[in-house]
Amino acid sequence: MMRRLLLLVACYVAMTGCTTVMGTNIAQDKLLPTGAVVEKLGSVNGSASAGHWFWAAWADKTLYEEAKQDALRQKNGDLLLNAKITTTLTTYLSLYYRTEIAIMGTAARLTTPAPAPR
Repeated sequence: MMRRLLLLVACYVAMTGCTTVMGTNIAQDKLLPTGAVVEKLGSVNGSASAGHWFWAAWADKTLYEEAKQDALRQKNGDLLLNAKITTTLTTYLSLYYRTEIAIMGTAARLTTPAPAPR
């Protein structure tokens, strides 16, 4: 009876997977031109994920860009301010690996003032 219970617990743990979470902060995603006006639109969250059999998908620039665009679409913004990026890697039975990028921050719209008349 005890062996069956241990086997059941081991199978459950193997099927639920193992997760590793890493995070980092970024101040903003692009340099602002001189004289630009930034209008804050509010907090946004976005994510993107990729999965592969037998190896982990790299958290490359494309995955980060998808997560950022997902967040900016919520408020129709141009850039993110004070963003936090979280990368989560989950493995199931050491066979399937899922990488997820989540980004949260403040969406903003960038406008440049019209030149002053002469």
